Amino acid sequence: MIKHYLHVALRNLLKRPFYTTINILGLAIGMACTLLITMYVRQELSYDRFHEKADRIYRLATHLEIGESAFSGAVVSPAVATPFREEIPEVEAVVRMRMAPGVILKKGDITIQEKQVLAADPDFFRMFSFPLLEGDPPSALTEPNSVVMTPEAASKYFPEGEPLGQSILMDGQSFQVTGIMEPVPEASHLHFDIVYSFLAEPGSKEESWGSINTPTYFLLHEQADVAQVDARLEPMLQKYMEDYEDFQKLGYVMEMFTQPLTNIHLYSHLEGEFEANGNVKYLYIFGAIAFFILLIACINFMNLATARSADRAKEVGVRKTMGSARSALVRQFLAESVLLSLFSVLLALGLAELLRTPFNEIAAKEIQLPFSEAWFLVAILLLGGAVGVLAGSYPAFYLTKFKPTEVLKGRLVSGSSNIWLRNSLVVFQFVISIVLIVCTLMVYEQLQFVRNKDLGFDKENVIVMSNAPALGNNQNAFYNALVELSEVQDVSFSDVAPLSAYNGTVFTPPTASDSSITGSTYREEDAIVMSFTRVSYDYLPTLGLRLKEGRNFSREIAADSANHTLILNEEAARKLKLSQPVGTKISVDGGARKAEIVGVVEDFHFKSLHTTVEPLVLILSDSLEYAEIKIQSADLPQTLALIEDQWNQYADGTPLDYSFLDEDFDALFRADQRIGKIFGGFTSLAIVIACLGLLALASFMAEQRTKEIGIRKVMGASVRSIVLLLSKDFTKLVVIAFAVAIPLAYWAVHQWLEDFAYKIDIGLTSFIIAGVLALLVALLTVSYQAFKAAMANPVKSLRNE
Repeated sequence: MIKHYLHVALRNLLKRPFYTTINILGLAIGMACTLLITMYVRQELSYDRFHEKADRIYRLATHLEIGESAFSGAVVSPAVATPFREEIPEVEAVVRMRMAPGVILKKGDITIQEKQVLAADPDFFRMFSFPLLEGDPPSALTEPNSVVMTPEAASKYFPEGEPLGQSILMDGQSFQVTGIMEPVPEASHLHFDIVYSFLAEPGSKEESWGSINTPTYFLLHEQADVAQVDARLEPMLQKYMEDYEDFQKLGYVMEMFTQPLTNIHLYSHLEGEFEANGNVKYLYIFGAIAFFILLIACINFMNLATARSADRAKEVGVRKTMGSARSALVRQFLAESVLLSLFSVLLALGLAELLRTPFNEIAAKEIQLPFSEAWFLVAILLLGGAVGVLAGSYPAFYLTKFKPTEVLKGRLVSGSSNIWLRNSLVVFQFVISIVLIVCTLMVYEQLQFVRNKDLGFDKENVIVMSNAPALGNNQNAFYNALVELSEVQDVSFSDVAPLSAYNGTVFTPPTASDSSITGSTYREEDAIVMSFTRVSYDYLPTLGLRLKEGRNFSREIAADSANHTLILNEEAARKLKLSQPVGTKISVDGGARKAEIVGVVEDFHFKSLHTTVEPLVLILSDSLEYAEIKIQSADLPQTLALIEDQWNQYADGTPLDYSFLDEDFDALFRADQRIGKIFGGFTSLAIVIACLGLLALASFMAEQRTKEIGIRKVMGASVRSIVLLLSKDFTKLVVIAFAVAIPLAYWAVHQWLEDFAYKIDIGLTSFIIAGVLALLVALLTVSYQAFKAAMANPVKSLRNE
């Protein structure tokens, strides 16, 4: 019986090759999109789950409120680790970490600055599942001078092989290679090529709980409950945090909290994250896109099947007259649907593999289709079967309800309910398409707004060098050599790269009315935590920062050279509530020293535009880690070569490592750019699927009205009037879809823009463009079939009348 169903189904599919091809192609594109998005979502959900003890690993984090300022970071004090491990019985192990980008490794004549370097406590390989190819995991990091590398990293320094047990210099300190580890999987919230013992870090001996700067993870015992750990955090702060009671009396807040390892990638966006994490919101968005694209493809199938009801009515009538039960006919139509769906699955696999490479490039992922895994093949077959049943159910039950006597007498009239459903499905398709078009246009507009917004500094033609410490005592000589070049406009140094994560400390304004006099008083309750960065004299002109009042740092003023002066941005002056900030002396580092404000710069964006401008303090210093070079030559390659010549002269063989500030700024919005491109790609495919269905539907409608068109042409109707006649019904449907899509698209765009502190206004332009574009696409699709019908010879359609 099944063989019979399949045989008849195949024959019916081949009878109408055009419509069969449209259905298979539409379903295949929809399934291919669904496959790619599903694999993307699956990978995002799999982050950090490769660790054998993932369900028992947690991260400690800190929330701090001082005055009007607040800080939530994925860090705690390194001093927390020892009492946490020794005094909390639910904790099995604790591991502190620190990323150390810019570490210079040297072996013989080979000198390389590495960017993916991690410091970690000895229990690192016991807690996390990063397998060692060589070496002993429990003891690999027990010694302060121990280091573990991936094979790729080791091959750069030990090309002859056998690196285990050999020594290597890291920032001038000798380390011994104690292990070779497998590369870190992509689905990890931290990536590194080299890990050395945290015991070599000065912070490993930190005793102050106020130095909040170290990511710290802990492993629970198997039967322990993390809630028990949470309950012990505040008592531990009370016991070990210096002046904790005074801190609370001032109304300040300091809390530690825990985060499950497997939640970090999608749910954590704290200060001090190892990498920019994903966002679970986008998974919901992509999941919805996959669902709706597949639904559009299913709607195409349903529309064409119900539109062809009259064409298949006689077949149903004859089969019923010959004794076929309705259930048998339903099975027959479902067999056709499932068979067509399975053909679509085969094509979808090929399309998905074809689209996988460009999708990976856009999404910055390495998604694979696991053809060799049984679960994937079973899932694909189930998807094909489910889509076939879903898309074929309504047509099957609709077609088999016809009465054979009415059908065979030629009295079958397509009911209004059938037409209403078909029109509703077309409207639904274009609602989805218009919403996706609006979202794509709005994402593009927002990203253009971000790129063109006045940032308060000049990011163009600025080179950022990340390994200035390699200059050692030659930093001033390097500076003098560069400023002599006509191609270089300005040079400065800083302890943090522009647009990176800045350090924070406590600043306190004076209470005296004359804040510049000696003896001003400072109250702890007025203290505010603000970000700061240490800079050299020429930081302001190099980045094009604009002074609002006061002056820049000066080499001619003794107080500046003694590091006793500060420059604030406007927001910092507002936070400190200083009406006349220039000349005011404020307390720095919780009273450790006093410094005078010599200038105020206009606010500038030193972080992503997802957040508002925050207070920032510039502190004059020397021996800094980053160099910023403002170039003024049109010949960029030549200028870079000149800079590199000077670098090689003073950097003792360390390779030059640099980036461009405008590219660093674009990188802040790389995730949003990817979202925009993915939106655009899937929007295009959704429109293609909708148009395929519209093309087939228009073709079938034209076939149904062949005699009417012939009579109209005989009566003198023009080609233009016939095209308009056949197109106007579809035009109405697109207009209705546009009206329905407007509020849905507005809501979706508004939700996305909520993540930006600075954003575009949601205007009508994108909505109008989306509506006009959808209408044009629909008209072009329908008009093509309408024009073919209007140009047909009426004699052929009326010869039998």
